[in-house]
Amino acid sequence: MPRSLRIEYPGAVYHVLNRGNYRDAVFREDVSKDLFVDTLAKTCERTGWVLHAFSLLDNHYHLCLETPDANLSVGMQWLQSTFANHFNRFVGERGHVFQGRYKSLVVERDAYLGPLLNYIHLNPLRAGLEDVECLGCWRWSSLWYLLHKRKRWTCMDLSPCLYYAGDLIDAPPGRKQYLEYLFLLSTSERQQKEQLFQKMCRGWALGTREFKKDLVTEERVVGAERLGHESQEARELYWEGLLDQMLSFHKKDLDDIKRDPK
Repeated sequence: MPRSLRIEYPGAVYHVLNRGNYRDAVFREDVSKDLFVDTLAKTCERTGWVLHAFSLLDNHYHLCLETPDANLSVGMQWLQSTFANHFNRFVGERGHVFQGRYKSLVVERDAYLGPLLNYIHLNPLRAGLEDVECLGCWRWSSLWYLLHKRKRWTCMDLSPCLYYAGDLIDAPPGRKQYLEYLFLLSTSERQQKEQLFQKMCRGWALGTREFKKDLVTEERVVGAERLGHESQEARELYWEGLLDQMLSFHKKDLDDIKRDPK
């Protein structure tokens, strides 16, 4: 099986997601949702993560988090294993709780962070877990915490939600405007396509070609040349970056390659 990309560096922002094993509804009961949210909060405290958004549904979760230290893998291992141990004790079962390894996409801030936060906050609505009139009532989502400021964790930074929606203020008027913005976004397929909702869970990174190329050429991806077919884009960018470095070293450009038969 090809390896999954694991990109870690200080200050990285990720979209992290995973499903219940065999797509089981791990979070069907409120008590299991509360257990996961509590474990997530403890994980953020242990690792120093900054949580920008999360949404918990019946059989999967979405996180948008920032790692001041390069410790995504360590933190995710603790989060999932700790929750799985508690969950199995609660239901009296053994075995895997989640569907294999989590998926993580590194996120380019200005290009994709705002749309990603909107995508995560609209997940309960798309899943039919809340009505559009009650948008923000799903209490296992960072949108609920955005609307209840005193309930926020110290590790939460929800300001990007408001900033990328028009630099809104973190006060009742600004939060109301954000809800209205999400409501309009939920009813507009055109705007969802413009914000690339369909790509939020695909690939290995959310960003421009230049951003992805920097990731693989600045040694943030180890062994990119050996990655499997699922990371074909990363491999191509890796070799393209090596070519750029060699041309720069020899003080040549792509036109020189076309002119020089050697």
